[in-house]
Amino acid sequence: MDTLPAGPVRYDPLDAATLADPYPVLAELRTQSPAVWHDGMECWLITRYADCVRVLRDHTLFARDPRRLGRAVPDASLSVQVLDPPHQAPVRSLFMTALHQQDLPALQHHTRQNAASRLAALSGKPSWEAMRELAQPIALGAIADLLGVTPPPVQEWAQVSDTIMRSMDGGLDPDLIEPGRLARQQLSDLVASSFTTTGRPAGLLGHVRARTENAGPEHAAYAMHTARVMFQGGYSTLTAAIGNLLDTLARGPDVLTVLRERPGLVPLAVDELVRFDGPVQGTTRLAAADLTIGDVAVRRG
Repeated sequence: MDTLPAGPVRYDPLDAATLADPYPVLAELRTQSPAVWHDGMECWLITRYADCVRVLRDHTLFARDPRRLGRAVPDASLSVQVLDPPHQAPVRSLFMTALHQQDLPALQHHTRQNAASRLAALSGKPSWEAMRELAQPIALGAIADLLGVTPPPVQEWAQVSDTIMRSMDGGLDPDLIEPGRLARQQLSDLVASSFTTTGRPAGLLGHVRARTENAGPEHAAYAMHTARVMFQGGYSTLTAAIGNLLDTLARGPDVLTVLRERPGLVPLAVDELVRFDGPVQGTTRLAAADLTIGDVAVRRG
């Protein structure tokens, strides 16, 4: 009997099996074609390493900024995330300089103390929720310390962040869009308060604020919106990274045994575990010209 050719891979990012383990379907996509069209998301899926590196690094052909293709961007979305070099440089430099001005070892020490105290309090329980009782409060405390803001109540903030994250799938589920807009407004209000309160805020935002007070309104808006992105992105990716790391160790107790016997491997293991099961599954770029990826023709836009 002749073998029938394999059909196209079905990729639904919101499918329960894909959410639980996306890697088998991503591996199938890599074998199918350098670029696979997805009707639901109306975009090409790029899953091979070399192609991804090209798309992320070639800012001439692959744009972050939709305005380069004549598309409108809401004012509230104007942050470092939607700028391409060289226009990205002033905002990126502002935040990188502010980051280097922080006492990072002290921040790391405080986060380690927070984690240790939470683990000590949880160790007496027969069971506990790793995300709600460990990952979320540690991540929120860390990003609030870095930015120099008072963290909101952790469960209240976790709901806001989760709503924002889910709204990124609004193209697949339109019901997620409006709740996401409202949640982003809550986050914007939190960050804006750090730019408008009297006195000098501490932390990274204090440094940014001091250097944007006399800047033009556009530069100040980019700074505020980038701060919002840092708060949400820093919290959500750190929370997910901790959860993925704990899940990987729970499924591979032999790895945990090795790390207990050789604690010097822990820093390397953390880097490798984040790479092994990363907190972010995808990002987007726009083709700024007609081009090809492998043998697949991709039109501008």
